[in-house]
Amino acid sequence: MRRLAVLMITLVLMALPGTADQQRHVLYDGGSSYPRVIRLDNGRILASVTTNDGAQGVGVIMASDDGGHSFTQIAAIRDPAAAAGRGICCSTLFEMPSPLGSLAKGTVLWANTAEYAAPRETKRAKQRLWASADRGRTWRFLSDIAVAPNEHNTWEPSLSVAGDGALVAFFSDETDKVNHDQKLVQVRSVDGVTWTHYKETVVSDEWNVRPGMINTIRLPDGTYFMTYEVCNNDKLHLCSAYFRRSSDGWDYGDPRDLGTLVKTADGKQGRHTPVPAWSPGPGPRGTVLLITEMLVHNGGALAEGNGGTILANDNAGAGPWYEIPAPIHVAGVDNEGCRNFSPGLLPSTDGKSVLEVTTDYDRGVCKTYYATGPLDP
Repeated sequence: MRRLAVLMITLVLMALPGTADQQRHVLYDGGSSYPRVIRLDNGRILASVTTNDGAQGVGVIMASDDGGHSFTQIAAIRDPAAAAGRGICCSTLFEMPSPLGSLAKGTVLWANTAEYAAPRETKRAKQRLWASADRGRTWRFLSDIAVAPNEHNTWEPSLSVAGDGALVAFFSDETDKVNHDQKLVQVRSVDGVTWTHYKETVVSDEWNVRPGMINTIRLPDGTYFMTYEVCNNDKLHLCSAYFRRSSDGWDYGDPRDLGTLVKTADGKQGRHTPVPAWSPGPGPRGTVLLITEMLVHNGGALAEGNGGTILANDNAGAGPWYEIPAPIHVAGVDNEGCRNFSPGLLPSTDGKSVLEVTTDYDRGVCKTYYATGPLDP
């Protein structure tokens, strides 16, 4: 009788959304980081991670043609700038929504950071851009988005297409060390090859304040929603997530305005590595989703949903955010470079569920996992 009662309770708990982890699967069974996932216009889902084959940095491209139930590796990008231990990091995926120069609509882009670990005397960190015309199977190097002018690093490229059709790349820039420890900057291109109009996106006049981890999505109304972390500006809320908006995808307002803090009605905040996504639900007019490495209370203490919470907002960021259990709950998350570090989200086309990709340790190896769960507040 007791065994039956325990079984019944277990079944009830499993039926309640958010009370049990979704079953997670290994996306890439090896050391990996910075997982990203997108849905192409033909329905194929692509995911990417960065890894190392000995001293060679590699970008691994995975594909799913069954809605994210299973993935198969279809490509490996072996960046020469990431050879000989010079380092690979911080990649992103993007599908071109319109033609750009010789790039057709539907061209898939992959951008990465390379050479950040090269010897100091020769180091010039690079943001590198690659293109695929066959939905991720084969890749060619397209351009250096940016090359550091000195030995200090640049990081974490992300891509967007502005309202005028130009390709925009954002990244974290540490090369202005005289004035700023780190700032967020942007450049643009009309062909994917030549990059111009370098300018600051988010910056503080306090040297040690570090905005970083920038990502931008376009909302259905044609406006743009940008998220990033700001570190060292508040001792209680280290590296909390902020957002700002743009009508044209290029002008995001005064760079010295740090933006709007993402927080719930009871003061909880996402901390570190914010990555946004737009979903048709659960909000009646759609919902902005945000996943971060950590979730903390207003005083800075770890919150109950730390390592397993999506923050959501049905008003394009206005007002308080609310919590949705993430498909994967990573235990022990506390600001280190693997557990739930820079995860990614892909909502379903009906807004009822979401696919998550994230990282966690498996016997000392940082592996990438995926799972799908309901978008149920």
